[in-house]
Amino acid sequence: MQEDSEELLRLFIDQAPVPIAMFDREMRYIAASRRWVTDYEFAHRKWRGISHYELFPDLPERWRSIHQRALHGEVIAASEDRFDRADGTVQFLRWEVRPWCLEEVQGGVIIFAEDITARKRFEAEILQLNADLDQRVQARTAELEETIDKLQTALIEAETLRRELREQAIRDPLTGLFNRRFLEESMNREAARAHRGNSSFGVIMLDLDKFKLLNDTRGHEAGDEVLRGVARLLVENVRAGDVACRFGGDEFIVLMPEASLDAVQRKAQQLNLQLKAQGVECSMGVATYPDHGSSARELLKSADEALYRAKAN
Repeated sequence: MQEDSEELLRLFIDQAPVPIAMFDREMRYIAASRRWVTDYEFAHRKWRGISHYELFPDLPERWRSIHQRALHGEVIAASEDRFDRADGTVQFLRWEVRPWCLEEVQGGVIIFAEDITARKRFEAEILQLNADLDQRVQARTAELEETIDKLQTALIEAETLRRELREQAIRDPLTGLFNRRFLEESMNREAARAHRGNSSFGVIMLDLDKFKLLNDTRGHEAGDEVLRGVARLLVENVRAGDVACRFGGDEFIVLMPEASLDAVQRKAQQLNLQLKAQGVECSMGVATYPDHGSSARELLKSADEALYRAKAN
């Protein structure tokens, strides 16, 4: 039975799929697996009964110390150990050194040493790939952030340009007041709101008297200055929600949301007095929704008729 056990042990060590070797107390080889023989190139040399230190004369001193510790009963292991070999190559091993006993008598040590260099190389390649990927992701992220910043800047510029174009489309370039287009949009909006809320709103239409004579006698620059002065006065003397517009030529309109006929007439009288104080004579007509029209067009027509009645008087 003992002979069978020894044979099985030798078979186990010989057939082990990992590098493993058995030594006596003098660190002489007793048995070694095929992997050990192959990895350490023992196939064509005598190794049984030979000292491990004779086969590896350049073995580092730390290994001799590890062997001695194992021979005194200690188990020493490393999951990853680097070896700089004499030929300049680097090798990584996973190893374990432990004592073996026979009938409670320590007979030597068993060394397991697996070359994990290929695994370490693969792990290093994976780490490098991850680092490269992370670098590319960071670079791509930076590109995307730059693109987003440029897009946001372009959107802001586009919005600014849109507003500028909108302002140009609804503003009179000479006076800075809203123009006829914006007035018609605002009046249609106010008419719809007044209809829904059963409320009113009014308009004041004013026309400068003898403006053509002013242009003919003093020139267009003087006429333009008068128009700008009227515009400034209107802006400074209407309510925050009112809309002052240059309707065309020397005609101006003030739209007064949610205003009664009485409020519109009082505002017209006030503006007339202020314009006269600045030496500007004008004729005015007022109209309110729904008393003088049920639409923006009808309201403007009524205000225009009132203005010409005032001018005729």
